[in-house]
Amino acid sequence: MKKLIALLGVAAGTLLTLTAHAAPARPNILFVLTDDQRWDALGYAGNPVIKTPNLDRLAGKGTYFANAFVTTAICCSSRASILTGQYERSTGVENFVTPVKLDTTYPRYLREAGYYTGFIGKWGTGEGNTNYFIQATDLFDFWGGSMGQANYWHERKCNFVRNNGTTEKHNFFCDCPPDGRGIRGEGIRTGKANIKDPVHQETDVVPAKVRSFLDQRDPQKPFCLSISFKSPHGPWGDYDERFKNEYQDASMPVAASATEADALSRAEFLRNSMNSIGLDKVRTAQKADGPLQKSMKQYYRLINGVDYALGKILDELKRRGLADNTVIIFYSDNGHFMAEHGFTGKWLMYEESLRVPGFIYDPRHLGNGKRSSEMVLNIDLAPTILELAGLPVPAYMQGKSLLPLLAEPTKPFREDFFYEHHYHLGRPTRNIERSEGVRTRDWSYIRYIDRQGAAAEELYHVSADPLEMKNLSQDPESAAVRKQMQERYQQYCEMWAKQKAANESGKK
Repeated sequence: MKKLIALLGVAAGTLLTLTAHAAPARPNILFVLTDDQRWDALGYAGNPVIKTPNLDRLAGKGTYFANAFVTTAICCSSRASILTGQYERSTGVENFVTPVKLDTTYPRYLREAGYYTGFIGKWGTGEGNTNYFIQATDLFDFWGGSMGQANYWHERKCNFVRNNGTTEKHNFFCDCPPDGRGIRGEGIRTGKANIKDPVHQETDVVPAKVRSFLDQRDPQKPFCLSISFKSPHGPWGDYDERFKNEYQDASMPVAASATEADALSRAEFLRNSMNSIGLDKVRTAQKADGPLQKSMKQYYRLINGVDYALGKILDELKRRGLADNTVIIFYSDNGHFMAEHGFTGKWLMYEESLRVPGFIYDPRHLGNGKRSSEMVLNIDLAPTILELAGLPVPAYMQGKSLLPLLAEPTKPFREDFFYEHHYHLGRPTRNIERSEGVRTRDWSYIRYIDRQGAAAEELYHVSADPLEMKNLSQDPESAAVRKQMQERYQQYCEMWAKQKAANESGKK
């Protein structure tokens, strides 16, 4: 057996030198990200209705994280945190137009270290900035990404669909005809009006681009391919029509917190915010023929599309002999409300918003088929990917590698984490409320940073009240816990202030 010639250094940028014909010592990495998929929208999570056989099989064979969260529940900020391993205030990405700093991202280190890198799907930061996106394409060997929010339907002859991702990657832009509203190309289109030969982004385009990536990759290098599905982000009605009959007679699971009474228990500024679906819709949330049932069926069909595409990708890896050395990481950028507390969207620091599905399947690992109840975060993904590649984790990354949990799923990992959401629309009604807070294993403390008085705080005993229906912030019996959570929140705020001061001092 030919031996490894040399292993020189561990710093980012160091290459593993192998003898000719030797298999890569480092694994291939497939990172799959969904958009707005809540933690329980997965069969393996215990959902009795949704059909996700490929995801369930991987979750069952790998290490499944029963308590996976995001530190900011909005796609732009969460994706920046995933790419960099940093909290929102460290990346500076609080909105859709601020670009993530490309030199702080995990693909930069992987490519410098000899990985063949690729990206497919929704990028999610720096929207509308063409020059920035040209720079983003150069972060990868292969680019199949979208500049904006990505679209579900494309013309088969669309430039984005036909682009080879390598020699043509600087000219990846969609040139599809306008939709029914007159929005064309990279704009946020709905439906497939004016498209003569439609193909679906998730079930047709993504698997085709994966094949193109694998066809063009350097076989002497390990690869890291990041796939960011748009699903199940809206418009929910744009699912692949092959799933149109799914769930027709099924009853979608609606939480006990999706009631008018629970909605009325929320602060008035939340009932008037962008999160509110309105009391009229809340009143019908529990009805079998109500609009929520229709919306949830469409939402599930979009997730069916992800599962279907993943099945095609897994088959492709197996056909090429790559399956046994490809680690698969699965996560979502945030969750989504389904009328719980009278809410829709995400953004707020509730379980439906910040808790997501997550697992790692490593075919080389003997400890597969395990569940971990430890709290893991989106900021842990970049350090995990770097450690998988045998690279050091930069000091600025604030997450930590999840690989120890693959060996010991019950090993204590973290006791709490900080949540922050600073994007807002700045208007008196239909606003997105800014919030921060601390989540422990058992408790959730929420602080609405633009509010004063009793309504500015919420406290939930999530281990006893997982639906967060009883706000204990003014409960005398919970006063001691509230004080502890306030103190921990203040410690985090002081830590951020010191970091900011240190950063500003370093710039002088």
